[in-house]
Amino acid sequence: MYIDLFVRKSKGLFTKVNSRVVILVEASGGCSRIITREGNYLVSSTLSQLEEQLPVALFCRVHRSYIVALEHVTSVTENSVKVLDRDIPLSRAYAPTLFSRIHIIV
Repeated sequence: MYIDLFVRKSKGLFTKVNSRVVILVEASGGCSRIITREGNYLVSSTLSQLEEQLPVALFCRVHRSYIVALEHVTSVTENSVKVLDRDIPLSRAYAPTLFSRIHIIV
């Protein structure tokens, strides 16, 4: 289910990044920042373009500026998602999709 992404690092050099190590993707101006444990990659793709390329079973858009790897979500509130001790906003538009994709026991 994981896929290899080839991320442009500099002048024609593409680095292979497996989607398994991607923790978070955030919008950064007209670009996107792919955040992994090993480092960050700034790519010219929009968040919408990356959302189409990432495996749906593993990633979820939670805000117009963020896509999270479901595996790295440690807690969820009505308004935020915690990933790596970082609170990511959860918008009302994307919340139903997230809640349908995680298993909640009450």
